[in-house]
Amino acid sequence: LAEVVASGDLTQSIHVEGRDEPARLLNALKSMQQSLRNTIQSIADSSNQLASASEELHAVTEDSTRALHQQNAEIEQAATAVNEMTAAVEEVARNAVSTSEASRASTVTAQQGREQVRQTVSSISQLADDVNGTAGEVEKLAERVREISKVLDVIRSIAEQTNLLALNAAIEAARAGDAGRGFAVVADEVRALAHRTQQSTQEIEQMIGAIQSGTDQAVGSMQSSNNRARSTLEVAQAAGAALELITQAISSINERNLVIASASEEQAQVAREVDRNLVNIRDLSLQSSAGANQTSAASQELSRLAIDLNNLVARFKV
Repeated sequence: LAEVVASGDLTQSIHVEGRDEPARLLNALKSMQQSLRNTIQSIADSSNQLASASEELHAVTEDSTRALHQQNAEIEQAATAVNEMTAAVEEVARNAVSTSEASRASTVTAQQGREQVRQTVSSISQLADDVNGTAGEVEKLAERVREISKVLDVIRSIAEQTNLLALNAAIEAARAGDAGRGFAVVADEVRALAHRTQQSTQEIEQMIGAIQSGTDQAVGSMQSSNNRARSTLEVAQAAGAALELITQAISSINERNLVIASASEEQAQVAREVDRNLVNIRDLSLQSSAGANQTSAASQELSRLAIDLNNLVARFKV
């Protein structure tokens, strides 16, 4: 019986009779056989459970490893997308800052243009006032010329009357004969003087007419220049108002660009923080993946040991 038990066969029944020393030895052998049978059975059950659990652990670990690899790939894609978004946001921020600087430069230029327009408006307004004043002076000159023309009319009338009186005096002197000869000479001189006065008056009238025509043209030109100056003044004032609106619009754009730049910078900081967190998550995922690989290897080793244990237990018959 001892050889049978030693060979691993625990199925043989041991019958004990008596109370002598061999009987006690057989009882001890029977107890050892039963204890060994129970132990081997427990080891077999445990090894089977261990093998099953090892297989399940290996399967779960493989699934976890695949999930971690997929998660790593998705994290890499997310990190790449966040990096691209960060670059885009930073580019938007740089463009907003550049646009803001350009807007500030445009604001300065518009303000300078507005100041130049203001000076132009002031100069045109002064020019219009000067033209208006000159037109008034020319109008006064024309009035003086008209007054001179009236005086010339009086002089011409007097010269005609003088000429007529001298003619009458010459006729009377001729009638008087020798007694009126001296008076006739004076009358001829008076007639000659009246004739020269008429000629001079005509010449002066011609010059006065030319002056009056010139003053009339000058007044018309002054009025036209004044009208054009007023029109130009209105255009310049409209241009100044338009530049004022442009300046206000550029200032508003500049403020909005500053807001966009600030918001973009904050968004870029958030994106960089997200990228750092994704990198940390990726590192933790890689560590988890490495741990899962180690667990998978350990479960495979545990499964191999369970199989070896089953092989050892299989040597016994229970």
